[in-house]
Amino acid sequence: MNLVERAKSIILKPTESWVAIEQETTDLQKLYVPYMVVLAVIPALAGFVGMSIFGVGGFGFSVRIPVITGLGLMVSQYIMTLVMVFVWGWLISMLAGSFGGQPNLMNALKLTVYASTPAMVAGIFHAIPGLSMLAILGGLYSLYLVYLGLPILMKNPQDKSIAYMAVAALVGIVCSVLVSFASSIFMPSPMSRMPGMTGSTDLKFNTPQGEVQISGNPSATGSAGDASMTIKTADGEVKIDMKNMEELAKRLEAMGAEKEAKK
Repeated sequence: MNLVERAKSIILKPTESWVAIEQETTDLQKLYVPYMVVLAVIPALAGFVGMSIFGVGGFGFSVRIPVITGLGLMVSQYIMTLVMVFVWGWLISMLAGSFGGQPNLMNALKLTVYASTPAMVAGIFHAIPGLSMLAILGGLYSLYLVYLGLPILMKNPQDKSIAYMAVAALVGIVCSVLVSFASSIFMPSPMSRMPGMTGSTDLKFNTPQGEVQISGNPSATGSAGDASMTIKTADGEVKIDMKNMEELAKRLEAMGAEKEAKK
């Protein structure tokens, strides 16, 4: 199945597509080339056109990012999008056991790569700053695709999909914030190392204010409770602990059960 056909099928026939995708044998290179590397160009290029060519403004005023700066921002956003789709998949795999699912990095990457399709396609709206808010609709549909795909690819019980998706969404938001932060420093090549499957993972950025390091600590046992992500800057550090994610998931699950009991 070529890129266009896969994109159309996952958007228009998501449930059928997830069943077919779950049965496919693939690897990271096949997932990314050409599918992800092509789709990730859309929001990055559209953002460059919107900010550096058309500019943002109103009432007769317009502000444009200088072309060279815009190109640096475009490349940075493109690279970080590819990285964060991987990181999101890795974290979803780490969380699987907490929701009765089966940790499987490749299936989780299938989920994040293909579920990102509408968000990437909707990124075209960034080319016209006045329509950029419409890109949010693509992101929301991507979350819906994650919800549909979780029980098929990660094998979790259907009744835990909402809580699983909620935590996955929070992780996705964190990833988006990191993408925005990395892009804002206009570094065309911010990566020092691609996150792997085992051991600690680090992303380093050199900024005028000093070095910023994003560290991941995956669990060798596959337990989400032992995983964490730390963002270190000259002003301090922020730690995202997967135990807190699990506790949030349990609260969401309890709220769902209480709601069902009241029916």
